[in-house]
Order: sequence, then structure tokens, then C-alpha cells
Amino acid sequence: MTNRGTFVRNAAALGAGLLTGAPVAALAKRKGEVSDADVSKLYDAAKKEGKVVWWTGHYTQSAAEKIAGAFKAKYPGIEVELLRQTGQVLFQRLTQDLKSNVHQVDVFASTDEAHMTILKKQNALATFVPADIDKIPKDFQHLDAEDTYQLGDIALMLINYNPKKMPAPRKWTDLLDPRMKDLLATGHPGFSGYVGNWVVAMNDKYGWDAYFKKFAQNNPKIGRSVFDCTTDIVSGERVAGPGADSLALERKASGNAIDVSFPEDDTILVTAPVTVLREAPHPNAGRLLMNFYYSKEYSQTAASTYNLPLRFDVPSPTGVRIDRMRTYHVKIDRLLTGIPEVTAKWRETFNV
Repeated sequence: MTNRGTFVRNAAALGAGLLTGAPVAALAKRKGEVSDADVSKLYDAAKKEGKVVWWTGHYTQSAAEKIAGAFKAKYPGIEVELLRQTGQVLFQRLTQDLKSNVHQVDVFASTDEAHMTILKKQNALATFVPADIDKIPKDFQHLDAEDTYQLGDIALMLINYNPKKMPAPRKWTDLLDPRMKDLLATGHPGFSGYVGNWVVAMNDKYGWDAYFKKFAQNNPKIGRSVFDCTTDIVSGERVAGPGADSLALERKASGNAIDVSFPEDDTILVTAPVTVLREAPHPNAGRLLMNFYYSKEYSQTAASTYNLPLRFDVPSPTGVRIDRMRTYHVKIDRLLTGIPEVTAKWRETFNV
């Protein structure tokens, strides 16, 4: 990750850009902050485009819809065409579109940073830095040195469990206890970027045979999405498993028998990226939506759906700031090789 003493901000490309329909906020490497006037011009250009197409692996469907609603409330006149799927499914679909020279997506938000490095090599990403990037945690500013993608979500992989059926697990290795046989649920690293991050982390910490061969012996129910674990616990089909923080906390607040445990051997922190596509059909609306990511309204809406806010000036739904908890973050270089590696091992070990 690259930090800079002086933040590179988007400067609106006025005049000719407006006349040609080119993105107002196409980023040249200029110093200085985006002003309210710049964003206003970007909004005017986006209204002429009328909509933004947003593909996201972040959040649940309902949470993504609430984010889209907050964007439309702040920027009336721009519709949001939303597609929410698991990160790997969206990436595969986007890759197929690009191979066919089909350009229908403006903003792509993945759960796997490795997706962005692949797309970057294909010259598929636009360069853009939203305003207020200095409002997010310093360690996550400018995920990419060339600013072709930025932080879109911070998620936590921790243990979801039913507090009426068992005490809070203290470590990831507690899931290997033979007494957990037929009680576990999980997603799939071949479909979910969040699950892929967790599997790489466990493999690196403990080794495949020492962790996942034993995990397999407990016969976990395997879905696709990271949220399948939460759903199975709430339904009573299973009792515990590796899951995300957001949906579990939302279901807990609704009175369901589910809670989250922060493992002593590290909560897995996932940095989920977002980008505007270089050949986005609605380039100004795409940049306006990506700019919205770092607004206070965005973080407030995310927090209201039990997701972690990107900004520190918005309270976390867990009550704990991410810079004050023990976390393990799988870096991008490891994800590039690690997720394909562990997905192949997963299919062999679990036969799915």
C-alpha cells in the first residue's frame, strides 16, 4: 500500500471535457483538493447521463440498496442500476464482457483486491481519487500506487455462532474440535472474496493439512456467499462458522440467536476495492458514485446496515475502531497466488 504526504486529488477537467462527454473528473496527476464547485460540475455532467451502473460484491442486497438510496437522495436525477453478487461471480461476468468488448459497468466493487490487479494489467481501469480520501484510515489510502482503484469497503471475517447453543469460540482452531462435527457452516473461496481471504489466512497461519483437513472432518455445510454461514446459523441448520460481521450483527439486532466472536488468533481484515471502468458508459456518474464512497453520508448509511464505516468520524456498529483491534490482513501479492491455490485445494478436500 502506498501512503503519500500530499494527497493526490481529482481535479475536474472542464470545458472540452463537458463538450465531448468525457468524464469531468478524469484524474490527471494534479495536486490539490476537489472543491465543492468541482463536485457540482461533476454532478451536472452526471445528470445528463441519467444513471450509473454499479456492480458490487460488498454488503447484502438490502444494504447495497440502502447505499444506492442514499446516493440518489444526495444526487437526485441519477438512477442506480445495481447488481449485487458474490465478488468472484461478478469478476467472471465482467471479464467475459470485456473479452467480448461489452462495456455496461461504470463502478465495479469487488471483495478481492487481486481482481483489480488483473483488470489493471488489461488497462480496464480508470484513474480516479475521490475527495476526502484523507478521512479514511491512513493505512488504506491509495491502495494502488497509480490510483486505478481505491478502498471500497473494510470487512471483518470472524466467528459467527449461536449463543444459545454454545459459548463464544475463542480461536479459529476451536472450529476444529471434533464436537463441532455437523455444526459448522461456511461459504466457498471459489465464489466469495471474503471467504477466499479467510482461507488464505488460515492456510498461512496453520497449514492446509493442520487446519482444513481437520475442518473437513467436521463436515461443514458449504454454501457460496460469506453470508450463507450467517443464514444457516439463524435458520438453526448450523451453530457456528467463519462469517462476516455485518449480517450477523444485523440479524442479532433483529432478535435472532446469533452473535460474533473476535478470535484471539486474529480477526481477518479484508480490504475490498472499488474502481471506475476506463470505458464506463456513464463516466461522470461513475465518478460521482465513487466520490460518494468517502462522503459522511455513505459511511453513516453503511454503519446503519451494520457495516464498518470507511471514515473514523462515523461510529462503528461494533463500537470498536478497526485500528484498535487485533487483525490479520492478507496483502495483495499473497492474494494473487493464494486464492487460486487454496480454491484448488478446497475443491479437492471438500469435493465442491
